[in-house]
Amino acid sequence: MIIRDIPQAQCKALVAANRLARLACSEADRPYLVPIFYAYADSCAYAFTMPGRKLNMMRNNPNVTLLVEEKGNGRGWSSVVAEGRFEELPDRIGSKRQRDYAWSLLSQHAGWWEPGALKPVTPPLSDHTGNVFFRIRIEHMSGREAVDE
Repeated sequence: MIIRDIPQAQCKALVAANRLARLACSEADRPYLVPIFYAYADSCAYAFTMPGRKLNMMRNNPNVTLLVEEKGNGRGWSSVVAEGRFEELPDRIGSKRQRDYAWSLLSQHAGWWEPGALKPVTPPLSDHTGNVFFRIRIEHMSGREAVDE
């Protein structure tokens, strides 16, 4: 097996071709890692969530990382780490165009809303504060792949 770096163009292509990533965020020196569905465009990963731990952490520390992986042939794999900054797309006048753009990208894929909207425990109705669209403005990508010889 050979492990090698992959070029930026291939990193971007892998991120653009996928919908599932692992999102890493942290607060008070405590990392948190969760799966998210996303859509990639214009050097940003667009996603959707409901209020909760992940959103609170990203609001307090906007530096986040995405991990996108693909299984290759045999024991092969490809992996891209995309580092960037969380930007909330609030439901108000100044952000409507960006929020609508995020929705248009995400809604091209069936079930795009489920990971962000479904929770193990339904919060009381009085705690409901609505959905949140956001983007990760990607500042740096690097990738590696393993291929069988």
